[in-house]
Amino acid sequence: MIRPTFGQQLDTAWRAALPVSLTILLLFVALLSWHLPKLGTIGAACVMVSVFFWSLHQPGLMTMWGVLAIGLVHDLLTLAPFGVGLLVLLIVHGAALSRRKAVIGLPFFLIWMVFGLVAAGAAILTWLLVSFLQEQFVDPSEALRLFLLAFTCYPPLAAFYAWIERRLLPSA
Repeated sequence: MIRPTFGQQLDTAWRAALPVSLTILLLFVALLSWHLPKLGTIGAACVMVSVFFWSLHQPGLMTMWGVLAIGLVHDLLTLAPFGVGLLVLLIVHGAALSRRKAVIGLPFFLIWMVFGLVAAGAAILTWLLVSFLQEQFVDPSEALRLFLLAFTCYPPLAAFYAWIERRLLPSA
């Protein structure tokens, strides 16, 4: 049996880490101070898109443990109650995995609509959890903003990720 060289092993390792690494990098970029009012949820929206896309298209590379790491980084970097983002991302991951076989062959528009349903549920769950943890109803406009940002960001991010997937990653 021929063992892969160190360079081949390194190549395999960075390709396997690409979805989780890109998602964490996207989170850092989204949390930079862009001086855009009312866009505090853009980090959560972009991470939700990324977790859904990679869980659907590369489930072997976007594992539960990867989503757990992303959720922990997200919760440590944002001002939201700790654990909310982590739980919501794990649910988005689970939703993508559970419907993967039914969704994967659909046209892009229908996949986008499925994501819209998942994003709406995630935004409502986030709003409910934050309201519960703060022991008062918070403004639901943040949940609406989270949904709208995620739904709007899906097409460009999905196109970018699909381009990366075609060029760099093995098929699932």
